[in-house]
Amino acid sequence: MEIILFTGVGMVLYLLTNQLLTALERMHGEPLPQRNIIFFVIIVALALPTFAIMRTLTGVDESPQNDNQEQQATDGRNKATETH
Repeated sequence: MEIILFTGVGMVLYLLTNQLLTALERMHGEPLPQRNIIFFVIIVALALPTFAIMRTLTGVDESPQNDNQEQQATDGRNKATETH
């Protein structure tokens, strides 16, 4: 469920960034040089704190999804069938 929330917020951030960049270009009077770099800086500046706040509010853990499986280092042999 969290992936849907994060994806939706990412899409909203994309649209918001596009609107901000368009407004900046209107104020500047012409298309900005290096538009892609400016877009990237704006979206990163918005996304990092937004997703950090979302992780805090939703309680999403940053650990791997399969952390409930205990991983043990083995040498490839089955210890139960080993005889001495």
